[in-house]
Order: sequence, then C-alpha cells, then structure tokens
Amino acid sequence: MKRNKIKQIVIPGIVCIILFGVSIWYSVRYNESRLVVPTDLETYKFSPKDIPMICSTVLTMVYVCYLLVCLGKTSIWQKKNILKTNRTRIISPKLGFLGFFGFLGFIGGGWFRFVFFGFFGFFFEGKMSNTLMDERFRENKNRAQLMALKAAFTVIIITLFFILVGESFMGMESLFNMVYILIALSIALAIFLSEYLLYRYDHDEYSSDEHIK
Repeated sequence: MKRNKIKQIVIPGIVCIILFGVSIWYSVRYNESRLVVPTDLETYKFSPKDIPMICSTVLTMVYVCYLLVCLGKTSIWQKKNILKTNRTRIISPKLGFLGFFGFLGFIGGGWFRFVFFGFFGFFFEGKMSNTLMDERFRENKNRAQLMALKAAFTVIIITLFFILVGESFMGMESLFNMVYILIALSIALAIFLSEYLLYRYDHDEYSSDEHIK
C-alpha cells in the first residue's frame, strides 16, 4: 500500500479518536455523561448538549465505513497480485496502529469496536509483506489459523459458561453487554493471532535454518 494511501487512512482515524475523546470529556464534564454511559433509547430526550457526542459518533461510523471500503478495494487488488506472483500482499506495518481503535470500546464506543483489537495483526502481516508462499509458508499459515481459531473457540466456551452463571449475580442487560464484548474479543483474537503466530512460526524456522547453516 502506498504511503499516501496509508496517510489517507491513518490521519482521519487519529482525528476521529481525538474528536471522540474530546466529546466524551465534554459529556462527562458538562452533560452528566449522557450518551457515554448506557442510555435507554426509549426514554431518551434530545438535548443540544448531546450534539458533540452524536456528531463524533456519526463521524466515527462514517470513518469505519470508509475504512472498510478502502480495505476492500485494497484486498481485491492484492488478491489479484497474489495469484500472479504467489507472494503475500504488500501492506505497511503502520496499519497496526488501527488496533488502538479497540480501546474506544472501553469509553462508550460500543462493544463491536473491540473487534478493532484484531487490527494489531496488520503489524505482523506488514512485516511479512511480499513473502514467497512456498509449501512451508502455507503449512505455517494453516497451523497459525488453526491455533488462532482454537483460542477464539476457548473464549466462546468461556462466554457460554459465563451466560450460565452470570445471571445469578448481574442484570440481564449487563450480562448481554458482557457477552457481546467477549464475542467481539474472540473475533479480534482470531484475527490477531493468525497473523502473529504465522510471523513467529516463519521466523522461528528461519532462525533455526540459519543456526544449522
């Protein structure tokens, strides 16, 4: 991915994070934390002081859509290039910074934003850009994906157990919010681990080969 294209993705993301953080600070300081803490939409009444929080949330959602479109276009182009060259796609490790969007989930950004933690995997994928996909690489990739899915499945099992015992000591709304968060984290874990483990497997074997030589 070209450097200018990366700037077009990363810089608006940083701006969204800053504006979202400022709007949360404003809501907590001057608007009784409205729209920051869980809000009952059935009893919600609009207030002009809600505008900063609403605007920053909408702006962030627009950015997420823009990000998905950009990543989709890049993915299509990269897939065509992969078929021609038999090498991994070329991306910048700096895209791993998009993983910091996951922290928005802790400050009222919505449970689905925890999925962004998986974007830290772009750092390791970028480190392996333009790598020849030989037989050993494909074996490592399959092994990494299998281990990542096992880890995500473990989180899902924990989530199911949490559903069974959580109802006895917490409300249903809090319970379902926690379940949504755990599911989002399991997805992020699968995305991140598949790239991280592939990087570790490939470099550990490469180091072993160099040691033998």
